[in-house]
Amino acid sequence: MKIAIFGSTGRTGIELVKQSLEKGHSVTAFVRDPARMPIEDKRLVLVAGDVFDPASVDQAVVGQDAVISVLGGGNDLKKTTVRTTGTINIINSMKKHRVNRLVVMTAMGVGESWVTLSLINKIFFATFLKSARDDHESQEFAVKNSGLDWTIIRPSGLQDSPWTGAYEFGEKILAKKSTIARADVADLILKELELNQLIDKAVTITN
Repeated sequence: MKIAIFGSTGRTGIELVKQSLEKGHSVTAFVRDPARMPIEDKRLVLVAGDVFDPASVDQAVVGQDAVISVLGGGNDLKKTTVRTTGTINIINSMKKHRVNRLVVMTAMGVGESWVTLSLINKIFFATFLKSARDDHESQEFAVKNSGLDWTIIRPSGLQDSPWTGAYEFGEKILAKKSTIARADVADLILKELELNQLIDKAVTITN
């Protein structure tokens, strides 16, 4: 499968690139700075650009079988639209180039999953992470109204721990530990691209 990955040099993105290549996929990684990609492989193509620039997004999307977006704002808590604007540009490019399969990572607590959060986590989201949550909400709205074959993956607290393969996912499920390994999130995303069992669904993943 030919897969374009946006947010590919983030910690979840790098795990996605790694696992995609291990599974034999051809990967186009959209990067702002190619030097930040630690992986080299003959099936890995780097496209340098800015997700706010539709023309550079086009270069990564054309000819793909599927697109994965794990765009994020890093550790910056300032107001941003990188997830929303970037995702809208990705969606427009996918329609232009007739690429129909999209998987997007947002976060547990976004959309319908808000009701699954504990009171403490709701307060945390509503204060310290308000800007990120607002961006995710707008991002999900764009995805759900895209007309594409979309899947939204909402991880609980992301951790840089090893792959376990022992995780739960579903709509409106509760988080037992409120954590999940980035490697397990990547595992679910890639399995979904193979199985296509969660099209037009937004699911939480946790362990």
